[in-house]
Amino acid sequence: MTAPGVLHTRDTQSHHGIRGPEPNSVRLLHAQHVVITAPPRIRVGFVGAGNMARLHLRALRRVHTPHQVVGVCDKDDRAGREFAELGGTKSYRTLGELLAGARPHVVHVCTSAGSHFEPAREALLAGAHVYVEKPFVDTAAEAAELLALAESQRLLVCAGHQQLRDPAYFALLRRTPDLGDIAQVDSSFTFRPVGANGERAGADALAEQLIDVVPHPLYTLVDALERLVPNHSPIEIASVVAGPCDLHAVLRSDGCYGRLSMSLRARPIASLLSVSGSGGTLTADFLRSSVVGAANPGTSPLEKAGNALVEARQLAVRSSIGVAVRILRQDYPGLAELIGDFYAAVTRADAGGRSPVSPDHLRTVTTLFEELAATIRGSARAVVQRRSPLPRRSDGGGPLVVVTGARGFFGRAITQRLAQRGYRVRGISRRVETEDPNVHEWLALDLSRSAPAEAFAGAHAVVHAAAASSGGFDAHERHTLDATRNVLRGMQAGGVTRLVYISSLSVLRPPRTPWEEQNENTPLTQPDERQFGPYVWGKANAERIVLADAPAAGIETRIIRPGALVDWTNPDPPGLLGRRLFGPWHLGFGRPALPLPVIEVGKAAAVVAWIVAQFADAPPVLNLIDPAISTRRHLLNEFRHHGWRGRFVWFPILLFTVLVQAARYALALPQLRRPAPFALYGMLRPRRYRSTLSERALERALQQPAAVEPSLTASVV
Repeated sequence: MTAPGVLHTRDTQSHHGIRGPEPNSVRLLHAQHVVITAPPRIRVGFVGAGNMARLHLRALRRVHTPHQVVGVCDKDDRAGREFAELGGTKSYRTLGELLAGARPHVVHVCTSAGSHFEPAREALLAGAHVYVEKPFVDTAAEAAELLALAESQRLLVCAGHQQLRDPAYFALLRRTPDLGDIAQVDSSFTFRPVGANGERAGADALAEQLIDVVPHPLYTLVDALERLVPNHSPIEIASVVAGPCDLHAVLRSDGCYGRLSMSLRARPIASLLSVSGSGGTLTADFLRSSVVGAANPGTSPLEKAGNALVEARQLAVRSSIGVAVRILRQDYPGLAELIGDFYAAVTRADAGGRSPVSPDHLRTVTTLFEELAATIRGSARAVVQRRSPLPRRSDGGGPLVVVTGARGFFGRAITQRLAQRGYRVRGISRRVETEDPNVHEWLALDLSRSAPAEAFAGAHAVVHAAAASSGGFDAHERHTLDATRNVLRGMQAGGVTRLVYISSLSVLRPPRTPWEEQNENTPLTQPDERQFGPYVWGKANAERIVLADAPAAGIETRIIRPGALVDWTNPDPPGLLGRRLFGPWHLGFGRPALPLPVIEVGKAAAVVAWIVAQFADAPPVLNLIDPAISTRRHLLNEFRHHGWRGRFVWFPILLFTVLVQAARYALALPQLRRPAPFALYGMLRPRRYRSTLSERALERALQQPAAVEPSLTASVV
């Protein structure tokens, strides 16, 4: 293989393994057709434009192999266009159009888990190398087909196993010769379920979250065993015990054992790989990108005492450096390095370049992953079957209410209260949860894409509680604003005329004076004010959409703006109150006597169900707070009454916002940019609310359902 930039004749030019059209990088030197070439620029395409694809795009800034992003496709057109704008490229409607129009050399498959096989296969058939996010594919058969296809096409395949290029993993491997004969490798991973309602999810949903994160600790464990076990013996599962939230497996390879331990419940969050041998133990910490361990047998009295001191120093120094580097780079450690190694291998593919993640490794990991995933899913089904079936709250003969976001924290409570009132509930969510006894039928829909009339057909009313709870402005544009527009269109097409829209108290503009008392007539934040963050921006503009578009569609609306929702069964201080620091200690914003608008989630759901039942008499807008919990001190006392044992250190809000803004500017300075405006003080400053209407609504809602209830509309001031 001729090195980039050296002389060679045209008839022996290899193009460094990259197929397809070449850039104008060839310069004729003299009449004998001797040319010099610069390294060709790799043409990169993306299928999938979600968060992981954006992390890839950010990591590409640190990839030195010349490359250019030439296209993206996503089933969500808006997401594709937004990604294309970020990457300075073009959005295509389908992968076929991307492959034909952009002719990429490499395709990054960043679609959701479980949907990697088809786009990877299509890209390989079109002659592109593929980088596939984890999990590579779901079955050993799919892995075998893709790898065989890649071999026949002389193409390379890489999976998103970026921890194999994490500096901590390299440091661990460099020091393993000091450990003597390797006896075992332990891979431990603890993780918090994603989403505000993750820990309350059903067994099936938790099992899928566990399966989604299995590849990371599994592939590092497999790679370590492949490298450290002599004779390269096959790796097999010796034993496995699993539940919806936990996985414990023992792998065996020629007398060496690998232990895989995962949990969605254990804390703290951790990702560790330990190698133990006759000479000691070393542990790679992937969260802090550091290695800890004295690497000695620890049998002498001096070693027993000294090891703790050595490891304490390592934790203090290496962990601090590793966390600082991760914050400054703002991407996954090892991701840019793995992509860079893959691109370098692509440029050498015609001369035998090899993927940094070998086909044999991918076959082994996928085979083990398939078996472990099946065990986890089987355990989840067994849990569901063992549970005594919970009776439905009604026989399903009452009026139908459609609840969007029915799997969410608030959505679950709303469906329970509706079922208690005798309604038949149809839940809409991107993923269904059949274990919920309060939902009589489920529809799996992505409301940001469509909301067909059939989803709302026959409904007495719709409770629209679905919204983005995290992500940037693009996520809230899709899952809050677009979803609300689609719900209104679907209701109009389905002939449903009653909508209860769940907004938030945070949409109100900040008070102009410390003594201002806000109420249902207080204006919203300005439509273009993004300084309050994506959530407030999305909720406020979604409320505007409801107020502007619903009347034209013949839809009556009731808007509920709950304060911070709390759950006494799982006390967790809301964000407006403060942030958890360490152990039981929290940083509190302000002082205990300041007001804080909160409401218990069950009470808030009871008000929503009452408004559905008494729609005609309910107020058009309701700021929903619990007047019995008026200050931060009252809330903490209530938490302690329900078993919470936290402690708060109070900090002035103004000083906190000044320090945060200073930190934001300091982090932006190395990149020579100015941080986006962020009205943190406007978000945290205490507000006073008129609670008369809320108090009356709570009183009515918590009574036994009545045939007719008096109107509250006249109470709006």
